[in-house]
Amino acid sequence: MTIPAHSNSAERVSKVEIRQYVESILATETFARSPRLARFLRFAAQQTLEGNEDSLKEYVLGVEVFDRNEDYDPRIDPIVRVEARRLRAKLKHHYETGGRDDGVVIEFPLGSYVPRFVKRATAPAARTVETSVETIAVLPFTNLSSDPENEYFSDGLTQELIDALTKVEGLRVVAWASANQFKEQRPDLREIGERLHVRSILEGSVRKSGDVLRIAAQLIHAVDGYYLWSETYERGMKDVFSVQEEISRAIVSTLRVRLTGRPRDPLVKPGTSSVEAHNFYLKGRYCWNKRVEPALLQSIEYYEQAIAADPLYAQPYAGLADAYTIIGQYGIRPARNLMEKARSRALRALELDPGLAEAHASLGLVSALEWDWSGAERSLRRAIELNPGYASAHHWYAYECLAPVGRLDEALVEIERAQLLDPLSLIIAATVGDILVMLRRYDEALDQFRRAIELDGTFPKAYHGAGRAYVQKGMFTEAIAMYEKARDLTAGFPIPLALIAHAYGISGRKEEARLLLDRFLEMAKREYVCPFVLARIYLGLGQLDETFDKLEQAFEQRDARLIHLKVAPVFDPLRGDARYESLLNRIGLSDSYSASDLR
Repeated sequence: MTIPAHSNSAERVSKVEIRQYVESILATETFARSPRLARFLRFAAQQTLEGNEDSLKEYVLGVEVFDRNEDYDPRIDPIVRVEARRLRAKLKHHYETGGRDDGVVIEFPLGSYVPRFVKRATAPAARTVETSVETIAVLPFTNLSSDPENEYFSDGLTQELIDALTKVEGLRVVAWASANQFKEQRPDLREIGERLHVRSILEGSVRKSGDVLRIAAQLIHAVDGYYLWSETYERGMKDVFSVQEEISRAIVSTLRVRLTGRPRDPLVKPGTSSVEAHNFYLKGRYCWNKRVEPALLQSIEYYEQAIAADPLYAQPYAGLADAYTIIGQYGIRPARNLMEKARSRALRALELDPGLAEAHASLGLVSALEWDWSGAERSLRRAIELNPGYASAHHWYAYECLAPVGRLDEALVEIERAQLLDPLSLIIAATVGDILVMLRRYDEALDQFRRAIELDGTFPKAYHGAGRAYVQKGMFTEAIAMYEKARDLTAGFPIPLALIAHAYGISGRKEEARLLLDRFLEMAKREYVCPFVLARIYLGLGQLDETFDKLEQAFEQRDARLIHLKVAPVFDPLRGDARYESLLNRIGLSDSYSASDLR
């Protein structure tokens, strides 16, 4: 099942690529030191992407970018022309130095303030790499132990090395989810470098025998495959954190990047001295990453065992918070009690380690799902401040905090930052599409969902998103085909069935929709069925009283999916109804709610 492409030419730069590239170039040292020019470039790019090129006139730029008053006269005040010359010079300098291998070039033709985005047709393999910032991917370390069950340890070591390296200023580290795409299959390293947009790759192996560890690590230049550094360590299990510190320091030294904070501050900060607790924590994280019900429930057991082994170990408390949150978000269990548990675990993690970015992010996610929007923003921004390379914090900030309250343009910028850190993440790719749907930019959303499906054709959420975009375009046959593919991939999971029923109802196939509704109502007599799912079906049938009845039940259960009630276009038929406004008010999403309330 494929989604037809909407772009006219393979040589054109897609809007998603442009946004990501603009954010990457603004993160370089050249523009980080020139906030005024950065603002100019971002505004011009955004207006162009939104089809508002006609607004890029001298007067508009003076007022919107350079904070001139409404009586600004470009004939008297040359600020825009002066800054445009500086911007062209900055871009020229960038492409002659650190950006000489960039795959995209931004041009401002003389006499115009409308940027052009040109893809270099002869770009070498690493041309899309952000070359003025050091970039690295840590590939999953191979488990060479005789026991395949030790895979949790090699994966955990990989993730902890990634966590350590994200603390290094001037080093962009690809997130775990993207690096993990190459766990089973390892193409040529140059291909990996191109796909992940990195110049360096760290790979290695772990052999664990009893309490003895043998860890081999190699740092490789992705463009030409040359080894930059390699080392083998043979230590006891209790020394695993010191080995991680040595590897991280060797990479910093080899790549000659600068450390944040004091040079002697450790990059690896062990949360525990208990080998047993650390092992249980790694097992919990390994299970949580699978994101399916049995593994999520198993992760809770492992995290609790880690805490039993060391009650002062902060990370497993944050892990528990994330596990409870995801189980509630997915509708596996009623959310209300789970959110209370998640909040208490996140707060306990912060009591033990106030500087733990993951715990701040966990608390921010819980706060958003409990409709505490200002608390969510504070916690998620703090997480990003502590660890700018933590892709999940950017992801949750975009989708669970900014998007629900209607700050959709900011949400799109933030989720694209997450995608820059985690370029092959399926969930982040799909979330970019989801936010584009909220912005009513359905063709761009379909392009994004198509990319996610190209990455992994077995990822149901991409088909869900594509189906929702097709519904909004009135292309119900295509929407149902997407939902049916998701249904086939999830073996009876209720969400795609509810989406099919909604599409049946809204497209006029009422009897088929009612048959599926009857199945759900019968199922609800035997097991938990999320009322939000039923609300969606009733909405497709146009039965608004029943829709609001189920939405009220979802409200009572604190259903996580209500957070997008204000912005999701599927709820457009409810707008103007007093019951809809009442729900928004109680969730803190009334139309009077503004971004200033969060700041």
